[in-house]
Amino acid sequence: MDMITIKNLAFSLLGEKASHGWKEIGNKYYHGERVATLAVKLRELIFPGDNSKDDILTVAAWFHDIMNGKENHATVGATKAREVLQDYCTTEELDEICAIISVHDDRYSGRETYNHLIKLHQDADHLDHFGTYDVWMSFLYAVPHDMKFHEVIDWLVHVRPTQDEKYRNELNYNLSKKIYDEKAEFLKEFSKRFQVEGSGGIWNEDLIKENNYE
Repeated sequence: MDMITIKNLAFSLLGEKASHGWKEIGNKYYHGERVATLAVKLRELIFPGDNSKDDILTVAAWFHDIMNGKENHATVGATKAREVLQDYCTTEELDEICAIISVHDDRYSGRETYNHLIKLHQDADHLDHFGTYDVWMSFLYAVPHDMKFHEVIDWLVHVRPTQDEKYRNELNYNLSKKIYDEKAEFLKEFSKRFQVEGSGGIWNEDLIKENNYE
């Protein structure tokens, strides 16, 4: 596969669009880039020594959300990806790419039967939505939806943590779950500080204890 040409194709289809009016332009293109990088990194860590399918993982990541926003976007996305990639991939490559895309959002009903390429993509796709991305999405969503400062703080501190068990259980690999745990811990620490400073407090109590400022 000519990866440069295919990446340019992905940008031409996704790079100037936003999946929602309140999200940044090109969000699904850049999400695909991050998922591609993370999927290959997970493969290197969990299945070291076999990079033979890294290009398949990468292209599937670039195009997996090509029909995001449509009903059954994974299924119709696989069909669309096959259509736009037919001149750039072999039939075998297309079959593998579209197999990943078609079930990338199915984290329960059939995942025990999925191959490792699908599972790696699912985990990379899922993990990209957490950690610092949680913060980014909270702020992007808040302003156009008229959320007050204290409402964002309340959601991050009290509501978002209740979703951790569900999201963690949707991951396939133990390493992915460890990465999720670290991201969740970061968000909790950020949210605590956000709550303190959002009420006019000072996060670093050591500064207060020194008490020698004029």
